[in-house]
Amino acid sequence: MDDKFRKEFLEAMQEIRTVDCHSHTTLKSGYYSAGQLNLFNLMSYYDREIHAATGKGAGQLFADAKSDAERWERFKPVLDRTRNVSYWRHNIVVYRELFDLEDEDVTDSNWEKLNETIKRRTADPDWYHYVTKDVCRLATQVRNIPWFEDWEPEYFTAVLRMESALQLHDKNTRAHLEKHLNRSFDSLKSIKQGLADLVEEYRKRGAVGIKLAHAYGRTLASANVAESVAANAFAKALGGGSLSADEVKQLQDHIIFFLAGLAGEMNLVFQIHTGVQGTWGNVPDSDPLLLIPLIHANKSTKFDLFHAGYPYSREIGMLAKHSPNVWLNMCWMYVITIEGSRQSLSEWIDLVPGDRLLGFGSDVGFPEFVCGHLVMARSCIADVLAQKVERDFLSKEVALDLARKMLRDSPIRLYGLPNDLLTL
Repeated sequence: MDDKFRKEFLEAMQEIRTVDCHSHTTLKSGYYSAGQLNLFNLMSYYDREIHAATGKGAGQLFADAKSDAERWERFKPVLDRTRNVSYWRHNIVVYRELFDLEDEDVTDSNWEKLNETIKRRTADPDWYHYVTKDVCRLATQVRNIPWFEDWEPEYFTAVLRMESALQLHDKNTRAHLEKHLNRSFDSLKSIKQGLADLVEEYRKRGAVGIKLAHAYGRTLASANVAESVAANAFAKALGGGSLSADEVKQLQDHIIFFLAGLAGEMNLVFQIHTGVQGTWGNVPDSDPLLLIPLIHANKSTKFDLFHAGYPYSREIGMLAKHSPNVWLNMCWMYVITIEGSRQSLSEWIDLVPGDRLLGFGSDVGFPEFVCGHLVMARSCIADVLAQKVERDFLSKEVALDLARKMLRDSPIRLYGLPNDLLTL
């Protein structure tokens, strides 16, 4: 690989005001009200490794520890088992970039200094803005917003989460929506109108899309269930009846197709979680090829498919090549596997037009981990582009243009973000 090309691509990307295409970052107001941050609670996906290794999350593991020294003694054996995974390396990048870690890893000799640096810097009232806008140079973060919640437009662009729409056979879920809309629901038709009105409310406030992460709890496969079948199931739920698993899926499938059509009608992006799961997750449920019937039935809807579909990255690449209404989103991927990210992105560049490739989505809770993920993303993209130029007949000019498209221009156009962002 030509190191000169790689450095040039890295330097170019550091000047791009990136669009974070998938954010769960805590609001600034919440960041400073949650209490002191330190080495043991400033966590991202490595918390999942802690849970897998110990059966406890970080909060439980350290819950009754009486000092930071005791927390460190509990932490060390977990680290010794799991330091190799990409989730931990994400932490190391954060510590190096923001908290002055000079060593290769966290050890007995440096953890205390690192811990105190984290405490001091994260308590600074200007820190959140500094990391987000000055270090990361983010134009905006396209953030998942649960029903009825707000966001901070200085930092975020909203996408409305819609998993609750798949739980409307549940009385309590319906009651929350009825209270918000100040109406009651007596039929499937009325509940669909309620969903449409909720989405329109958020669209008018600036939301650019809707999002489903239903693959965490069921298969992505859905059928275009007839209105009459879904209406009967919903009527049964309204009457207090308990739905069978088949009836629940029929009702959910109908709502999924309804939401896809609604997104197209409202010119909203439809984001969908595909691929990677959490501990004990059923990975085949999240195979993006299961979405083909939904995608083909809604050709005017723009589908934003998440996480490179990993481990189905090759399949999702071919899906996007043959589906002009599909955008491929690298959110979460560089933290999951850097090598897998290189392979996926390299193949996609051969397959899919650059204006349908979204190069970065942080998918983390703290701005510090947005920074770490972005550093990893730039490194991976630079590797791939340098290699494509060196051996795959891609010109340097096209590669530089592709970097800007993936990190900025393509998401601006997909999400319909303000035109002034294109000139920055």
